[in-house]
Amino acid sequence: MIDRLLISRRAGQLPQSPTGPSTSWRLATKVFALLFLTLPLARAGTLSDPAVDSYNVHVGTQTFAGLYQFTTNTLLVETAQAIEGLGSDIIKGYLGSDFSKQYHINLPSNVTNLLTLARDEPSCHQMLDMPFRHFVLWAYPFGNSWPFDGYSASEAADDYKEMFDLTCYFLTNYNNSGKTFYLGHWEGDWYLLPNYNTSTNPSPIAIEGMINWLNNRQKAIDDAKKAVQYTNVNVFGYAEVVRVLDALSGNTNINQRMINKVIPYVTNLDYLSYSSYDVMNASAATLDSDLNFIESNLPTNKASVVPGQRIWIGEYGWGGSYSTAAQEPLTRAYIQRLLAWGPLRFILFWEIYDNETNKNYCLIDSNNVKVASYYLHQRFINDARLLTAQFKETHGQLPNDSEFASFTIPLLNQPLPPPVRLSLSNAPARLLDPSSASVSGTLAQGIYGDDQADVWVFWGRQDGGVTRAAWEQGRFLGVNTHFNPATFSTVLTNLVPQTNYYFRFYATNSAAESWAPASASFTTSILNPQDYGSRFRITFSGYARGEALLKFPVLVTLSTNLPGFSYRHFASPTGGDLRFTDAGGLMVIPHEIDEWNTNGASYVWVQVPQLSGPTDFIWAYWGNPLAASPEASSTNGAVWSPGYDLVWHLKENGFPYADSAQQHPAQTGVKPLSTPGLVGRGVQFDGVSQYLDAGPVNLGSAFTLSAWVKLDPAATNIQTIWANKPGGYNSPGFALFVNSYQTADGKLTLETGNGTLGLAASTTSYAVTTNGWHYVAAAIDEAAGTAHLYVDGADETQSGSIRTDFPNQTGINLARFTNSSLYWQGAMDEARIQAGACSSNWAWASWMTGAANTGLATYSAIKQLAPLLSLVAGSGNIVLQWPASAVGFTLYTATNLTPPLNWMPAPIQPVLSNNQWQTQIPADTNVSAFFRLQE
Repeated sequence: MIDRLLISRRAGQLPQSPTGPSTSWRLATKVFALLFLTLPLARAGTLSDPAVDSYNVHVGTQTFAGLYQFTTNTLLVETAQAIEGLGSDIIKGYLGSDFSKQYHINLPSNVTNLLTLARDEPSCHQMLDMPFRHFVLWAYPFGNSWPFDGYSASEAADDYKEMFDLTCYFLTNYNNSGKTFYLGHWEGDWYLLPNYNTSTNPSPIAIEGMINWLNNRQKAIDDAKKAVQYTNVNVFGYAEVVRVLDALSGNTNINQRMINKVIPYVTNLDYLSYSSYDVMNASAATLDSDLNFIESNLPTNKASVVPGQRIWIGEYGWGGSYSTAAQEPLTRAYIQRLLAWGPLRFILFWEIYDNETNKNYCLIDSNNVKVASYYLHQRFINDARLLTAQFKETHGQLPNDSEFASFTIPLLNQPLPPPVRLSLSNAPARLLDPSSASVSGTLAQGIYGDDQADVWVFWGRQDGGVTRAAWEQGRFLGVNTHFNPATFSTVLTNLVPQTNYYFRFYATNSAAESWAPASASFTTSILNPQDYGSRFRITFSGYARGEALLKFPVLVTLSTNLPGFSYRHFASPTGGDLRFTDAGGLMVIPHEIDEWNTNGASYVWVQVPQLSGPTDFIWAYWGNPLAASPEASSTNGAVWSPGYDLVWHLKENGFPYADSAQQHPAQTGVKPLSTPGLVGRGVQFDGVSQYLDAGPVNLGSAFTLSAWVKLDPAATNIQTIWANKPGGYNSPGFALFVNSYQTADGKLTLETGNGTLGLAASTTSYAVTTNGWHYVAAAIDEAAGTAHLYVDGADETQSGSIRTDFPNQTGINLARFTNSSLYWQGAMDEARIQAGACSSNWAWASWMTGAANTGLATYSAIKQLAPLLSLVAGSGNIVLQWPASAVGFTLYTATNLTPPLNWMPAPIQPVLSNNQWQTQIPADTNVSAFFRLQE
């Protein structure tokens, strides 16, 4: 079905019904025909932007003297292709007489200088023709003249000619290619310090020779650029330093180095590279000082003609005794620190293949395994380019360096996950009338440069899942051309009233297809606002977090503190006529009355279809005696579906403690005391024996534990909230608790173990205090081995590593470890277990709706419909009638309207008949009578 639909669309044909030529399908094909006539039939393009393609995302790697190969290509071509596979547009490599040694290639006899090497050696030429935009090259003239024992005129002339000719070749052969070539050398300090002797200063002759050598090379490049015409291509010179901390040491025996004794005197230098091994493990302050010192010694003559930052990191990497796995967090943190310092032009990892046996200086090891830092680079390049494209799409221009750093630095706070090629979500449907609804879905494409995706929506009266042929109807909505998540909307018409419908969004391109995670549903049963006498609007003015939270449960508090609110206006004494709708005011959304108290506050949980911004709102209605029985969705757990495994309000006085998700009520344990909670009633645990047993819960690999807790000041040991493990650090399972062992440090900890080994994610001390109620949550991703710990809506995680192999399908206790130890001492309320690791915004909103309900939501004044009183002449009586929605109104009568008025309740109580309140008054032609309804 998938291929047939795609091909038929592009051929201008209509998809055939998978279920036969039903009336509903024939209606759908009319819609398809309209779409096909208005949409282009050409194949979609790629999700890319030429300006973003050429934007420098800074990170890259290099190829020198690799020790292994895996293909029949030359080592240079193979490693260049591997670097291209990273997504990098930067490559660093070698040009010079040692080319054969570097890449195991025998040079032909005609290759005698840099020009002929670049032009005539096939592998070198192929590498230069590859679609890299930045070529950082060690360029050593074949004359091999070393200036450190003096630099003769003939040596300078030979070097000048080779550098001049190579520059001219690059500018002419790659004219208008968008390529930039940087010609430089390896770590210059080692040329000045024979035999790597770092305990001395270089000789004056070596320093003078290096200055002259670099000035001569730079002059050759500058003169060549004056001698030829070129467009959209460039060549620059660079020098490389390595022993910078020596120059900063203050030790006069070792403080003469290239950075301070050579670089300041290379007056026209374009760029400076730093091989930064001496500072990789230094503090951030030392790194910043080091880089600032380098920048201060760079001559400024080229500042106005060389674009951007003129410093880069030419080499870094741990290797040696560090495993490839151990290098990833170090590499990630170092890139992050370098981006934070400022706009370094490049940050180049040493290297793609190891050049030293078993040293692990590699992104691909000798077994052809891509190591962790390979994926770090690949994913960072993709994510950085995609974020750059999103920025340009939003702001109409490319980001500057500080803006680029602002959205890439946070990426590196944790290991980068693989990008999701296509990610779809359904938004809640909005009912327009009994036969039409608006549906929306959001698509995010996670790979920069991927094919643009086709987007469809499928719908019907049965859930077709992820089989297109199983849906009654489908509609092609368009091709995604957006880098930012894009919303596709359409109106479904000709729906059957009073019917349940399902819908699901779908996207596909040449590489992948994706469905929204689950089908969404709606009903064409509508609420008629005129049937309800009272209403008010709840606007979520306090939510501006940037993430749309779907089907989020909010707390609505009803009390006489609300302007115009009265329990008298309810047709049911227990709130059975209460209804909530989406913003359209027609489609009923699920709610659950937690506690109903006509003498105080009542608490109601409402599933908001989408909480996305401060203008989102819902409606509350009541006052309809014709709908005085609670809706099924208010009692069947719909508020907590999908997404929650367990929801305990803890309002009961004893067993069973109900699970509003209707899966895991607490039937056993030792009953805690009922106490005032955060939301109505909660429970008080004694810290000695009281707990609740949820029984076995299949949590899956991602879940969230949460509760409102009020810690007793006398608690001075581990205080367990949720646990499926016995005591003991490495015992199998998990435990979420406050306080470290035999302390009162207020640290929130998630301890995980497999029976042999254990790990603990935790916050700093005193994250949970004894000064009242606190919302605590642990968002757990067992497969990834990470957890986030939230306290009062803030991510307080100090260390987030957990085991990836702890049991997650065993019995769970609230308020103790499962071996009857380490009980909770204090109060609890609203204990929950949620499927999936909640986001930081979900945690924040969960805290706000309980702790600062009116800070999250703004309640309008109560609006009541003004009922119309009508009079109908009956047989010997006068019949007065008014709408059923006028709940709480009383009929009053008076014999005249002369002040002072004396209105009295009508003597006969009304009855509900034919959807109206009615009462009969005996007709008396001798007496005037006046009537009114009064609330």
